[in-house]
Amino acid sequence: MLSKSIMAMVVETPWPNVFIAAAEEEEEEADSWNPTDAVLFVGISLVLGIATRHLLGGTRVPYTVALLLLGIAMGSLGLYNQSINLSITVILSFLKSLYSAEYGTSHRLGKVGDGIRIWANIDADLLLAVFLPALLFESSFLMEVHQIKKCMAQMIILAGPGVLISTFILGSALKLLFPYNWSWKTSFLLGGLLGATDPVAVIALLKELGASKKLSTIIEGESLMNDGVAIVVYTLFFRMVTGSSFSWETVIKFLATASLGAVGMGVAFGLVSYLWLGYIFNDTVIEITLTVAVSYLAYFMSQEGSDISGVLTVTALGMFYAAVARTAFSGEVQHRLHHFWYFRTCMFL
Repeated sequence: MLSKSIMAMVVETPWPNVFIAAAEEEEEEADSWNPTDAVLFVGISLVLGIATRHLLGGTRVPYTVALLLLGIAMGSLGLYNQSINLSITVILSFLKSLYSAEYGTSHRLGKVGDGIRIWANIDADLLLAVFLPALLFESSFLMEVHQIKKCMAQMIILAGPGVLISTFILGSALKLLFPYNWSWKTSFLLGGLLGATDPVAVIALLKELGASKKLSTIIEGESLMNDGVAIVVYTLFFRMVTGSSFSWETVIKFLATASLGAVGMGVAFGLVSYLWLGYIFNDTVIEITLTVAVSYLAYFMSQEGSDISGVLTVTALGMFYAAVARTAFSGEVQHRLHHFWYFRTCMFL
């Protein structure tokens, strides 16, 4: 309620002529956007990512965390006005720009600002569809094979029952402690969203500090798996909230189908592509392109073509490649494949 009141105050507050003129100018500039400005932003982001990695080479600051902070800073450029006057008008201007999500234009950044605004307002589903399969495949494919086999039981326990227990505890806390009168279904829906972990910074620190590979593998593998399980749990409660009814039998059937079906789909795609790789010898272009094609096809076949988790499918596919199909690549191709799938600079920005 407080946030709504603030936003209402922001919207209804009369703006000085200078801010009105600036807003009209920005609307005129928006009509002249060029799609190639988005490409300019990608180039600048890559340069900044390279510079960040170079500068942090001798420090203990995790590279991925630095990229995330850099991306937040770039995305928030348009949330501030040129005027550096600590008055209520500037604060209201900041809140209004935050409310309207007009990124990258208040600093008169020109094409760079337009590029920021294009990427900041990109459709969320499109963003996930483009980046998520590559990020999931890269993380699972680059895991240590022998460590996966040793730690698989712990990862499954943490990612399966662990996420369900976390969802139950968080959902119960949200229902009992917060005065929003949410239903149990809505509380568990939010609990499912908050139940998954993404310990990117922790994993990076563990690797840099020379911690046990087993511990790093358990945390990273559990993180990959629990994302898929959390999406399945979220989908279940979302359908409940929107009116669908489930019995205990249908809930168990849905969870088993969405999770085990995803693993089966990932292994099936991995097996077919593995057999195909057997007929290819030392062709870097074909072998790398095949891994890209299979990861995206597996994701979309699961997410759109079937009622199963695309996240779990690609994770299972990547782990199958790491454990079984890695030997199908020659030494030179394996080396290039690792560099190709180190695909984080663009994603974290």
